[in-house]
Amino acid sequence: MSYIKNVVKSDGGLVDFDADKLNHMAEWGSNVGICWSSLVLDAMKKVTDGCTTADIQNALIDSCAEKSTPEHLAMAARLFVGSLYKKVHGGFNMRPHLYDFYHDMIVKGVWEEMSYDASDLEMLNDFVDHDKDIDYAYSTVKQISSKYAKKFEGVVCETPQFTFIGIAMKVMENQPTDRRLDDVIKLYNYLSDLKINAPTPFLAGLRTNFKGYASCAVMKADDTAESLGILVDNAYTMTIASAGIGSTMNCRSLGDPVRGGAITHTGKIPYYRYLEGAVKSTKQSTRGGSSTTHYTILDPEIEDLLRLKHPTTVVDKQVRGLDYSVGVNRYFAEKASNGQEWMLCSEFFAPEVYEAMFKGYSEFKVAYNKYLLSGKPKKMVDAKELLLTIMKQRQDTGRVYIHWLDEMNHHTPFKESIYSSNLCKEIHLPTKGFKKKSERDSEVLNDLYGEIALCFLSSIVAGRVSETEYEDVAYYTALMIDNVIDIMEYPFKNLELTAKARRSIGIGVTNLAHDLAKQGLSYSSLEGKNYMHRHAEMHSYFVHKASLRLAKEKGVCEWITKTKYPDGWLPIDTYNKNVDTVHTQGLRYDWEGLRKEVTVVGGLRNSVLEASPPCESSSLASQTTNCIYPIRDKYVTKKSGTTKVIFGAPDVETLESSYEIAWDIPTRDLIDTYAIFQKFHGQGISSDLYTDFSKFADEKVPSSKLFDDFFYSTKMGLKAWYYQNSKGGISKEKPQQPVEGTLLLQEGEDEGCESCKM
Repeated sequence: MSYIKNVVKSDGGLVDFDADKLNHMAEWGSNVGICWSSLVLDAMKKVTDGCTTADIQNALIDSCAEKSTPEHLAMAARLFVGSLYKKVHGGFNMRPHLYDFYHDMIVKGVWEEMSYDASDLEMLNDFVDHDKDIDYAYSTVKQISSKYAKKFEGVVCETPQFTFIGIAMKVMENQPTDRRLDDVIKLYNYLSDLKINAPTPFLAGLRTNFKGYASCAVMKADDTAESLGILVDNAYTMTIASAGIGSTMNCRSLGDPVRGGAITHTGKIPYYRYLEGAVKSTKQSTRGGSSTTHYTILDPEIEDLLRLKHPTTVVDKQVRGLDYSVGVNRYFAEKASNGQEWMLCSEFFAPEVYEAMFKGYSEFKVAYNKYLLSGKPKKMVDAKELLLTIMKQRQDTGRVYIHWLDEMNHHTPFKESIYSSNLCKEIHLPTKGFKKKSERDSEVLNDLYGEIALCFLSSIVAGRVSETEYEDVAYYTALMIDNVIDIMEYPFKNLELTAKARRSIGIGVTNLAHDLAKQGLSYSSLEGKNYMHRHAEMHSYFVHKASLRLAKEKGVCEWITKTKYPDGWLPIDTYNKNVDTVHTQGLRYDWEGLRKEVTVVGGLRNSVLEASPPCESSSLASQTTNCIYPIRDKYVTKKSGTTKVIFGAPDVETLESSYEIAWDIPTRDLIDTYAIFQKFHGQGISSDLYTDFSKFADEKVPSSKLFDDFFYSTKMGLKAWYYQNSKGGISKEKPQQPVEGTLLLQEGEDEGCESCKM
């Protein structure tokens, strides 16, 4: 044990070390029945003479957290909150009045000034319950403090309840005066009771002068040098604004003619490198930005594109700083299933085939076979071998994503084509390619660039919101996001125009694994699937009711006629009917009554409503399991930048035997889960899959298993696959070195952009 004689206080003064103070702090924190003396001894081994009092406090907290038991994590949380309150306020009994705190934050330049007077702040102060901080999990208080709480001169100056009330005040600032304070209180309670999971841009930005709140930006470039350059410029700008990027670069393929054949095209890889430089050049908090780039299964360069992230690919053909998603459809699945050939063709020669890719099965089949019989350039490959390449690259890197373009464009409220998705694969929004200057000068709509799709996210916490209060929680979640659309500052005028005209939002479900464990249900059982169907329906129904209420209060969005809602569309109309083979649960809500109301009003306030983001980062702040995913382990270490947090599954001490581990759930049952929620989702789900290599002979996943996963997902109407998580030793299919994506996610890394991780 280190011998400590002197310590440095917070004011810089050197004083004698007082062991009694350390013992008193440990005893105070151990009210959960832990023997604290051994923890003190362990903490003393971590520090040296002349350390700060904060170093000693942190060492004691770390000693608790490292034990990774519910009791030790509870003690770590209590100690952390005590240390935080002392640092920020001087102690629990010195918590300031909201009026004083608010004005102090304004003077320091940490919060922006809002239109609340002294009487407003007096009333709101009565509802701020700082004692909630004591009941939060260690991961929650640490994540909020380290990632979302505001700092002054590098030192945290907020405690969690001030963070939540500040967000609520800003979101509701422009509400009608006769209801404004009630709305602030309602939203504050839902946020601080951890019933609404807000995304990183909201948690970090609302109440401050930073106004970039969009989680995602989705953009498309057409096949011109100017359009491609504008996309890269926009990706750079939106990365600075903290958004994750989803991109489609529809440039010519390698060898295609340029300027009438005077030169040949260099293909997509040089443009991908250009995009990579743009999104990685500026940091979002602690890491560079991120983009997922999309291409289709028709692309003649696909065999090279599939290998861009693989560490064994030759350096000249690597672009590892981006993620990639390949667009497929049911016709390709049929060709692969039947062992037939598949046609590769360039969009330059076959634009009609590519456009049909974003339509239905019959329309694509006609366009495909018409081009197949033409004398235009094409290349034939074995469809099954191509699919196997996709699946193996996905297993090796964890980061070859898949999106089903026909399902995305069928099961959607949008009438326009959806070409791609966002970073996390759950946002499916129409975009327009950037035009030549001569073509856009005369346009009022997109006088600068074209249409970039933006989406604003949040999630509702399963298991914490009863059926009787779900409608109200859904309303305040939708109201929060709708108001954020109005107060955000947009980098470009056309972004503001289209965001406010469409008002696209994505409200998801998170904490499903915890909810199922509390109910004693499993992902694999019929009872569990029926329960998930009930929850998915309830969520969608009340989110629709929320947008309908907003439409009655504020009006339908300007571009609602670009959706099917005025015609009476609902998600129950276009879902893949194969979903209904895996459950026996009937519909429980009055969808026909809702349909009638929506058509009478002329639509909804928002063009699209449901999407389930991964919630990797904000799950720590809301003390939840991620998204609708099963847990990877009962305790995981999650990293976000320089912060490391030990996260225990909620109530693991009492529900340990009820939790299912992701690696143990059959993939088909997990696909069923996504399909059930997808039935009621106008957008998509960040659908992760999991592979435990130790369960296979020689740690090699059979190709039959890979094919089955793909064909079954196609059958069940999934819109996208996100990460392929891996566990176990390096398989013989995998390169003999660590692979980014799989191993990082296995350890719970917060990989990707800051915003899309919610």
